[in-house]
Amino acid sequence: MDFDSVALDASSMAGPLEARLHAAVSRGFRRMVFAASDLVGHPQGVEAAVALVRGAGVRVQALRQLSDFEGLEGPLHEYKVTVAKGLLGLCRAIGAPMLLVSASGVPEAAADPVRVARDLAKLATLAVPKGVDIAYQGRPGSAVACDVVSAEERVNAAERANLGLAIDTGHLFVADRGLDALDRCYGDRLFLVGLSDAIALHPQEQTRGERDFVRVFPGDGSHAESLLELIRRLRVIGFHGGFYLNACNDDFAQLPPELVADQARESLLWLIDQLRHIDLPRRRIPAAVRA
Repeated sequence: MDFDSVALDASSMAGPLEARLHAAVSRGFRRMVFAASDLVGHPQGVEAAVALVRGAGVRVQALRQLSDFEGLEGPLHEYKVTVAKGLLGLCRAIGAPMLLVSASGVPEAAADPVRVARDLAKLATLAVPKGVDIAYQGRPGSAVACDVVSAEERVNAAERANLGLAIDTGHLFVADRGLDALDRCYGDRLFLVGLSDAIALHPQEQTRGERDFVRVFPGDGSHAESLLELIRRLRVIGFHGGFYLNACNDDFAQLPPELVADQARESLLWLIDQLRHIDLPRRRIPAAVRA
């Protein structure tokens, strides 16, 4: 784990795209995750945003995100297909090899596993000509896939090589099953892991939801040991996908991007230092990568 292999989510920082890029690159980050709104919201348009990213010398790890795609019918489904095609086009334009997809949370989404698998397979097929992988992520409260285990079940049912699983540790430790959820995951179906920690806003309360936590970078919250154990377990199951740091919160949205990038850099340096003291299995490099 180093600055070449861990990306920074641009959404963790506020300000113009130019300022966020400069803040990340000047702190050593060579990979980034972008939201589609970062591109389409640029004052000079999408082409200018793409040129800016390419000129900054960073590699794009993923584009986020498509939401509420699967489990719909009729005109609403066709509308979401159009949205998906547009996002896949943005992936190709910016050089993003992966599109992050969040499980449907709208009431109209049916939890029928057959329909969900069909829709995810359709999305993966649409992504093939663009050379894009689909990283599917459970969403707390979703009737379709509310956690890591159910999201992986949907991915396995769709049976597409370019369709895999994404994990958000912010969800995992706050609203999901924690580290135990990883015991049922297969490393080759896991494409992307977002690393973040959380701090409880009301520490004395026994029952809390996601809104009762503030998302912070790894090492700054209450789940430091669990994060390190998660990385160890991921290595055990043969995970060779990507990591990215994500700490979107209301406070960081009011701070200069340089300050947030400093926090991200300190977080990654903390992870690197801590992992030196953990017995990790040797990382298995896929044959295609070795070649």
